[in-house]
Order: sequence, then structure tokens, then C-alpha cells
Amino acid sequence: MKTLKNNLNINQKDVSQNTNLRFSVIMCTYNLEKIVNEAIESVLNQKFTNYELIIVNDGSEDRTLDVLRKYEKKAKGKIRVIDNGKNIGLSASRNKAIKQARGEYIIHLDGDDTLYNRNTLGNIDATIGDQDYDIIYFGVQYVGGGNKLYLPNAQNSTREARIVCDMHFSVASKVWRKEFLEKNNLTFIEGMYYEDMVYSIKAAIKAEKTTFKAIPIYVYYRNREGSIMATPNIKRCKDMYKMLYHLMELYEETPEELQPYLLSFIKNETFGVPARIDAILKSLKDATYTPVFPKRNYVFTEVIPTIIEEKETIEDTNVVLIDQPNKKKKTRKKRAVNTSEAENLKLIK
Repeated sequence: MKTLKNNLNINQKDVSQNTNLRFSVIMCTYNLEKIVNEAIESVLNQKFTNYELIIVNDGSEDRTLDVLRKYEKKAKGKIRVIDNGKNIGLSASRNKAIKQARGEYIIHLDGDDTLYNRNTLGNIDATIGDQDYDIIYFGVQYVGGGNKLYLPNAQNSTREARIVCDMHFSVASKVWRKEFLEKNNLTFIEGMYYEDMVYSIKAAIKAEKTTFKAIPIYVYYRNREGSIMATPNIKRCKDMYKMLYHLMELYEETPEELQPYLLSFIKNETFGVPARIDAILKSLKDATYTPVFPKRNYVFTEVIPTIIEEKETIEDTNVVLIDQPNKKKKTRKKRAVNTSEAENLKLIK
């Protein structure tokens, strides 16, 4: 808390009436009394000050709310705390905060992570400039689990690439225009793990104008105790199938030219689910801290779907090939979307 007073001096004006905010930084917290100050300080330390910080206390059972109220009181309107009273989950908390956000763009930051450095918000603002991008793709620095840096590039930041296999599905690695989210009714599925995955793919499908910048905007502390995605449980196994269900539901509203890319992801993810479930079950059995999942490095495969014509007996059935629009019958080559580790992951030495 040592730097709190200095941080707040950058903007002593009450911002509660500011209707021209550039960013709404949304932070959701649950039982983080010992470390949430690091996340808050990383925002208050920013040189760029045209933002609001909305912090949701999702029914914490420790002193997290007391810590948040202390910051809120001293920040003079810079911070708004939403207390859920009871635990309603990350997705519901995010949805509630987005509805109350006044910023032009939404930035997500978990309460156990931090913004990358003091220039982060300024760098995001400069990347956007006077454009009205729907989504801006950025990178993320991992601490723990190999200390890797994920950075976007021109190949892995197209709509097609982000549907086939998003470089980093976390919503915190992206900045979102609030008007775009409202126009397309983009909300997080409540009560489900892997909500970031469905949200990011749906947004990529709906977005009309995107860009990227090969810089990290936040630090993800992979093995911190209490991390949602580090906790193995049976519900995570079930939610893998729920995630696939929601993506298949999304197919009907996907433009025809993007449907093959969504089908490609669904197919690859379906094949990968058993291995991921095995990792969770092994982690539960061995009482280890974090399940070790196989890497997603999916490629776009132009596989022509098949149907079976109705016949009287199974022996009489015929497989009928269905031509995709604008596709040649003999073209069945694999086209790789550039998501290779060599291009997108850089080890931090």
C-alpha cells in the first residue's frame, strides 16, 4: 500500500461525472485480500489517466471487500466497487460490470494479474488512435509455467485465424469497444468455464474492424493459488462439452464464408476433449495443483462434410459428398494458420 498516496495524486479530480472516458478497466475479485492490491496498483500507476476502474467483489469470504473499499474511498471516484453480496461467478460479474461501464473501450484484468507496465493504457490508446476498432488484439506475458510471451502478428490476428485457433483465448489479451459489444449482444455465458473461448470466437465472427499490436498488455501469474483455471474439478470436464454446444449453436448465425473455419475449430476441439479431460482427472487423482493440458495449435482443414442417405438397410447406405461453395472438389489440402510456437511464443530468459 506504500505507493497508494502517490498513485492517487495523478488524478485527484472526482471522475464520477466524466462521460468521455476512454477506458473502463474491469476487475473481478474473489478471496484475493493478500494480492489484489498488486492488480489495483498496476492500474493506478498508469501514466494515462482517462479511465475508470470498476472492481467487482464476487462474494469474497475473506477481507477482500475491506481492501477494495479502502481504495475506493481514497480514489475519489476513480474506482467504483460493485459488491455482489454473494458469489455469482466470473461471467455474471463481468456482465454486470460491462453494463455499468462508461468507457468507450472495455479492458479486462483479473484481480490476481497486473497490467504489463506504467505505459500500458497509453500504448493501447495510441494503438486505437482515432479509429473505431471493434477488437484490438494484444499480447500477454506469462509468469510461471515456462515464462512465455504470447504476441500477435498479421497472420494470427485475422478473423479466420482467430476462429480456427485464437492465439490466446483470454479476453484480457484483447480490448473491446463497448458499442460493438452492445450492438451484437455479446455477453459472457454465466455459470460455465471456458466462457472466454466462446466469447472470443463469437466476437471474431461479429467484428467488422479489428487490429493488433505486438506488445503485451498484462502479466498472467499462471500458478497463483486460488486461480480459477488452475483448480481441477469435474465441472470443468462437463463444461468442455457445453462450450462445444454453444459453438455449434453459433454456427447458424455465422456468415457462410466463415462457417468452415468455425467447423474446423469445433472438429479439432472435439478430438482434443478426451485428452483434456484425462489431464483434469489425473490432476484430481494425484492431488496436483494445475492440470497439464495439451497445447492447442490447430490448423484449418478443408474437409468436406458428409451425410448418409436414408435407406431401408444399413448395408444399402451411400455416403454423399457435399460440395462447399466456391470450393473445387479436388482441393483437400491443409492450409496452416500461423499459430506455431516458433512464431507466437518467445521464451523469456
